[in-house]
Amino acid sequence: MSESREDIENVEAWAEVFRAILSRVPTDQRVAVLALVTKNEEGRRAEYAKHGGFKPVNAASVDWRSHPANRYWKVVMRLKSLLIQILVRDITNNHSAKDAAAILFAEHPFGCGSRRLGDYLSRLPGLENADA
Repeated sequence: MSESREDIENVEAWAEVFRAILSRVPTDQRVAVLALVTKNEEGRRAEYAKHGGFKPVNAASVDWRSHPANRYWKVVMRLKSLLIQILVRDITNNHSAKDAAAILFAEHPFGCGSRRLGDYLSRLPGLENADA
């Protein structure tokens, strides 16, 4: 049930994932959110291209506190939690318990860290056996 390289490169499938996420943004703010994401991505890509694929960091000239990811840290974490709940509910409502578990607890070759959701859930109080 893990994603493949073909899955990762499927633009239409990614668009559906983003549609599901975007549907949680208030309707009158969706275009603004997409515009800001696009603007930030274009800027990031331009910066990397300018430096041969790398983004130099000059710690003295960067005020990391002003970045929205830091300025709105708690809001970002709450919204991420909201999305996780919504996406997990979608998976569990649309699959058998066995298939949902196989999807959610698959080892993800394109993931981060251990690439296993259960490894992170098992760190939480009361969920020590989440990947069992």
